[in-house]
Parts: sequence; C-alpha cells; structure tokens
Amino acid sequence: MMSSNGEFVVKLSRERVDRMVASGEAARFDPRRNGHVMKEWAVIAPTSKTKWLEVAREAKNFIGK
Repeated sequence: MMSSNGEFVVKLSRERVDRMVASGEAARFDPRRNGHVMKEWAVIAPTSKTKWLEVAREAKNFIGK
C-alpha cells in the first residue's frame, strides 16, 4: 500500500483488481505512465466512494498469505 499523487495504491489479487476496474472503483497502477500496468495493483482516487480502510485491510490479508 502507498499513496501516489494523492491516490491510494494497493496490492490485491488480480481477480479483485479486475472487478474493481470493471466496476469503476479503481484503475490499474501504471507507475511509469507508459501503458505497462501492474495487474495486481489498483489505484483508488480520493473522490472514489470506495472505503480505503476496508481495502487496506483486504490488501493486508492478501499480502499476508
């Protein structure tokens, strides 16, 4: 987990990130902004209705596996 340009960036399963992107909750993380996205990383904007704390807990559980 980290913050990048005021957005919350989090590592989750690829399937979870796929669902978040499909629903508009998040975007894929492209650290170099060159189109090479990281498939297990999601970017959540501060304007998103997604609760960052819940996603942070989910990420902690995912990484702890």
